[in-house]
Amino acid sequence: MSLPRVLLLKMGTTEPALVAEHGDYDAWFAARLAADCTVSRAHAGEGFPPGSWDGIVLTGSPLSVRDERPWMLDAARRALAEAGQGTPVLGVCFGHQAIGEVLGGRVESHPERGELGTIAVELTEAGQADPLFDGLGDVAVVQSTHRDLLVRPPRGCVRLGGTVHTAWQAFAFGDKVRCVQFHPELPAAVLARLLALREQSAPIRETAHGSRILANWLRAVV
Repeated sequence: MSLPRVLLLKMGTTEPALVAEHGDYDAWFAARLAADCTVSRAHAGEGFPPGSWDGIVLTGSPLSVRDERPWMLDAARRALAEAGQGTPVLGVCFGHQAIGEVLGGRVESHPERGELGTIAVELTEAGQADPLFDGLGDVAVVQSTHRDLLVRPPRGCVRLGGTVHTAWQAFAFGDKVRCVQFHPELPAAVLARLLALREQSAPIRETAHGSRILANWLRAVV
C-alpha cells in the first residue's frame, strides 16, 4: 500500500541555528507523518507544484500575517480551493491564522505576551467529538510558541478548543479544513532549544498528544 501524498506548504523558516541542529518546519512534519511529503516554499515564492494531493499542510512561520505580503493569503486561498474539491487541509500556527483571515477572521498580536511552552487546550463539545482530537478526552496537551492570534472568529467555523490566552486554539471549517494555533509537529526538546535561542523561557514537558493529533488527521487523508 502506497503512502498518502501530502503537500507541505512551508510558510517560513525558523532560526538558522535550530535548522542546522534539528531541521525546519517541514522536517518536523515529515518526521511525524507517515506520508510521502512534498515541500513547497510558499514564503520563497514557490507555488503549488503540479500533481494531486491526498492532504495539504500549511506550516508555522516566524513571520506575521500582519506583514500582509500577498503570498500569505494567496497560499491559504489556494489551499481552501483544494479543500473545496475534497482535499483535507491542516493549518498550523501561521497557517491557522492565514486560513482564519481568508475566512473573515482577524489576526493581531497579543497586547501583553505570547503563549509559550507546553499548554493545555480545553476542547469544546465539538472538539471532543471531532476526529482530529479522537482519544484525547477534553484536554489536548501540546507545544506552543506564538504571539499573534485570531481575535475575531472566522465566519462559518466551529471552535474546537481554546485557552485563557487564545480562545480560538482550534477550529473546523466544513468537513475538510482543520486549523490549530499550537504545534502538534514540534518535539519538546526542539521547542526548548528554540526558546533558548530566542532568550525566552517557559515550562516544557513531553507529550504524545501532538503525534496523536497528526495521526488522527492523516487518517482523514488515507
